[in-house]
Amino acid sequence: MEKRLSYIVVGTFIIAITISLFVFLFWLVKYGDKNVEHDYYATYFNESVSGLNVESLVKLNGVEVGRVKKIAINKNNSEEVEVLLELIKSTPVKVDTYTILDSQGITGLKYIELKGSSNLSKVLKTSKEKMAVIKSKKSVMSSLFDSSESITTKMEIILDRVNILLSKNNVDNLSKTINDMSKTMVYIKENKQKIGETLDELNKFMIETKQMEKELLNAFNKMGTMSDKAGIASDKTAEFFTGMTAELNKGEFSVGEIVENNLQILNETAISIRNLSQRLEIMVDDIGNSPSDMIFKSKEKILGPGESHE
Repeated sequence: MEKRLSYIVVGTFIIAITISLFVFLFWLVKYGDKNVEHDYYATYFNESVSGLNVESLVKLNGVEVGRVKKIAINKNNSEEVEVLLELIKSTPVKVDTYTILDSQGITGLKYIELKGSSNLSKVLKTSKEKMAVIKSKKSVMSSLFDSSESITTKMEIILDRVNILLSKNNVDNLSKTINDMSKTMVYIKENKQKIGETLDELNKFMIETKQMEKELLNAFNKMGTMSDKAGIASDKTAEFFTGMTAELNKGEFSVGEIVENNLQILNETAISIRNLSQRLEIMVDDIGNSPSDMIFKSKEKILGPGESHE
């Protein structure tokens, strides 16, 4: 009887201790941190928050600084998930702070990591009446999935283009092109000497054309000089006849004196006219005998005394 009574006493004591422990833990969780002040922030995610729950952790550089208090779809944008954060008041939330979702090991549960918060940035002020919004960025896994989808789409486009490029019609055309190029290379190899001779002839033609240009310029310059001399002689002849007219008007006309005074002028005029006539006659004869010589210079140039080929 006494042994049974002792078991009852011990069991009652253990049950009482257990109930007291649970009551204490409940009080500690619900009311134990009432003296700790908190700030509230909102953040919005453009990705799935599967694995994130109310009371999930919020960390800054791996240190727990708060909890998730609310998760809901944004009323103003159905593509966003609104998350309410409760952070310890001393948490350094800056204007460049941003949130990302991260996973806790292999459990599939997620928490929110605060990043950024450089020392030089200003503090992001918030209040219960108007909560500040912390910017969010896509998690590494979400970015990876988005990139993989984009890469897959691009690969499909590339494969479609490769299939078009390697179609039977294009392959046949490419084979014909390569065959034609091969024939061309064989022809060039077999006629390498002829092609070289043709290029040499073309080079000579260009040199002769350049030489012809120089000679034509010299000829025109000489004709211009002769024209100038003929003009001077013409002016002197006009002067001669003007003087003769003046003498006639004075009534002092003397052929001997006029001829004597203007003999040099008449001489120069006659010489200039004769030289011009001879050069024009030579040019006309050359054009009549060989018109192509004006372009191709097939006739050997006859050099005068003291002249040499350049």
